[in-house]
Amino acid sequence: MSTYLKSQSHPSERQQAASLLQSLGWSGFWIQFVLTIVSLLILGFAILDPTLNLNLKSGIGLLSVIGGIAALGLSIYWFFRYVHLGQQLSAPEPALHPSRKEIIQVLQLGVVVNLAAMLLTLVSIETIVGGLLLKTLSVPPGAAVYRTGQLIEPIDIFVVQANISMIVAQFVGIGIPFWLASRVEHH
Repeated sequence: MSTYLKSQSHPSERQQAASLLQSLGWSGFWIQFVLTIVSLLILGFAILDPTLNLNLKSGIGLLSVIGGIAALGLSIYWFFRYVHLGQQLSAPEPALHPSRKEIIQVLQLGVVVNLAAMLLTLVSIETIVGGLLLKTLSVPPGAAVYRTGQLIEPIDIFVVQANISMIVAQFVGIGIPFWLASRVEHH
């Protein structure tokens, strides 16, 4: 591997970049991990609920939720990769230092993974919100409701909240690598 910074650069710049990669890598890792686990628990509970009637148990809604969670799992791993790059960069041996190009490529791939996860989650949330809209529109104004399946229930809102949490996790997964790439390029 080539050295991260040119020979005229100061070791403190390399250490600062290494520290940023490690600290933001861990921060992103834990933020995404917690939000993904919370979303996974809510969605798992909702899928197992026999009264849920939200296109989440089959079809494109289910596939996009599963795809979004899988992509978030990959993103969580990718944040650990940032930590590893920071550790390599802070190694005393220059031969172990990743190049600036390699770091930027890893950060760019992290953004792509999170963009894919966000796309899948947005498809999921559109499907879910569409189902909620259909539920709401199926009840005539002022009419008595005899079938409780026509009403929006708390679990429906939890499913929306789980998807929003996934979107927040993906936003973190896009924002941190962009910021890190700008810092690495300036050093």
